[in-house]
Amino acid sequence: MPAAKSLKASEKQTIVKKLVTEMKKKYGGRLPKENRPVLETLLFSACLEDVSHEDAEAAYERVLSTFFDLNEVRVSSVTQIQDSMGDVDDSDWKAMRLRDALQYTFETYFEFDLEQLKRKTLDAALKELEEVTHLTSFMRHYTVQHALGAHVLPIDTKINELLVWLGLAEADSTPEQSADDLKSAVKKADGPLLCYLLKCTATDPKLRWAFEEGPDLEEELDPFEAASRLAALIKNPKPKAKKSPAKPAAPAKKTAKKATKSKAVTKKKPSKAAATKKKTTKSAKKTVTKKKPAKKKTAKRKK
Repeated sequence: MPAAKSLKASEKQTIVKKLVTEMKKKYGGRLPKENRPVLETLLFSACLEDVSHEDAEAAYERVLSTFFDLNEVRVSSVTQIQDSMGDVDDSDWKAMRLRDALQYTFETYFEFDLEQLKRKTLDAALKELEEVTHLTSFMRHYTVQHALGAHVLPIDTKINELLVWLGLAEADSTPEQSADDLKSAVKKADGPLLCYLLKCTATDPKLRWAFEEGPDLEEELDPFEAASRLAALIKNPKPKAKKSPAKPAAPAKKTAKKATKSKAVTKKKPSKAAATKKKTTKSAKKTVTKKKPAKKKTAKRKK
């Protein structure tokens, strides 16, 4: 099996094209309409990490509708922001990153506006975003890809698990490393659609079990068969029944009798002589009858 790092860029490109074809059949080929300013793109990326687009959109809209404006979000507690997001994975971390991004923007520019990043180079924009505490590589890359049009691939943990399952990333690779390795095989214009389709696949609740378990180590994983493996999984997403390990046979119960010859008390059979003696004594007892006492003779008186 060729390792993910040993694949040539042209080979990865061929694999990615086949994957896109399969994913389009399931999730379509259109990107969601997004026309957000730079700061709001950054805030939305916090909601989007490791969740589906639908869940992220719902969480982000709930935050905006709960608070009066972005300044109120900035001065609110993490718990308050978390509660406004609703039931979404890692809502505590997402809430903290939202507040940190707003805090940095306000303290740096005294307004809630990051449009000045568009006038900077990609390296300068990424360097500035790195100054925001608790920001992840996914949030930085998603912001510069969608708001600045940069050629980067925003890969989060769940997408990275999918890439490992497909054989396009090493098992010990971080999301940022996987993004750098895959970038050379993807054209700039194709990057947003590819990342969207990978996001849809990686967060599909029917398929998640396979990516969480990882590839089957007992089978040879060939990245050139990634598209066919994914198509088979989409067609039959039910997890395979796990074979329960055979229980060791219970040791045979010892049924040996506890009776020991030395301690066992056995009744000895009487000998023949003793038996006949016993019988004769019994018969003798039966034959012996008690004699009645003799009447005493009374002397007659002489008249």
